[in-house]
Amino acid sequence: MSKTPLLNWIESNRGKNGFGESLVDLLGFACAEWLRRCRGRVLSKEAAFYIFLSSHCGYDVGEWATHPEDYAEEIADFCEKSKELPLPEAISVDFPEYLDLRGVVCPGNAVRARLALAGLPEGFRIKIALDEGSPIENVPQALVADGHNVVFREKKANFWEITVVKRGSM
Repeated sequence: MSKTPLLNWIESNRGKNGFGESLVDLLGFACAEWLRRCRGRVLSKEAAFYIFLSSHCGYDVGEWATHPEDYAEEIADFCEKSKELPLPEAISVDFPEYLDLRGVVCPGNAVRARLALAGLPEGFRIKIALDEGSPIENVPQALVADGHNVVFREKKANFWEITVVKRGSM
């Protein structure tokens, strides 16, 4: 069985400077193209990535984006599937208003929250579920440092929920 051009690219570029960032870009473009092909919706790679990130579609794009070098082959497989398969039923083209990051360890939860907010329109309000301890301490600080507004925090049974408003243009 011959390798795809994408697998050849991965093989020849693994370990090079910027390889991980290129994989994350590739993942975002694949998400955007899959949504365009199946739903006719043209979105930025960031917005499309957020839609996949916040759904339970069977693809762990959040983990892949947090550690892209470790999942290069899975990202390549996802990109190939995005060219042919129907969109998973769990995927909606609307921006979900809830992101569950419980169980995601630091710093992965902050990375995923930042990636999610990058894909949202200015002024969008989102609720994010976070574990107690480091996540509720670090994630809101990271988002505020990026210029977003954390407008509400609420303690639930065994986790926290924060409400964040996406920053405007700077």
